[in-house]
Amino acid sequence: MAVFAGLVLGVPSGGQIDAPPADPLMRTFFSVRSARPDNTLPAVLRGQFEKDDGTPLKSVPIDLDGDGKEEKFVLCGAPSAAGGYQWLVFDPARGVGRGVVIGTIIFIGRESDGGYPGLETYWKQGGDMSVVFRYTYARGRYGRSGTRALTLWETSEYFRAKPPLDLDRELAEIK
Repeated sequence: MAVFAGLVLGVPSGGQIDAPPADPLMRTFFSVRSARPDNTLPAVLRGQFEKDDGTPLKSVPIDLDGDGKEEKFVLCGAPSAAGGYQWLVFDPARGVGRGVVIGTIIFIGRESDGGYPGLETYWKQGGDMSVVFRYTYARGRYGRSGTRALTLWETSEYFRAKPPLDLDRELAEIK
């Protein structure tokens, strides 16, 4: 009986699968928790959001293109029509918006499109559904290049494929 128990406990069931390999293409990530009030942002930026509630803007600075100057992800207080958080990618050195991305968690890629890395965003849409958007950089702006709706189980698998996300280490380089 002890031999049988050892065999049963040592063999994974047919429903268990190994964790997917970690995503080697992700450089770093951040979430809405990282956004801080930013009174240096020009008010004209508000016009680039789908909708705006007039609350103070917050931002997350990060050098996207490796030129030593930080771009800013500007967080709007009003959700998009689809319900996710709106972030304007703003280049303060040039004074231009580089597109709006939607998500609660923003993943910054290692690979670049036109000098800027690809982006992947995640947000919970409601109920048991989540959404992942992919953005690529072309013609001076980020545009959505892919959309994936996830069930609860697919969301779990999505995060299993990512390196461990330590919310106390947002914006740290992922090795």
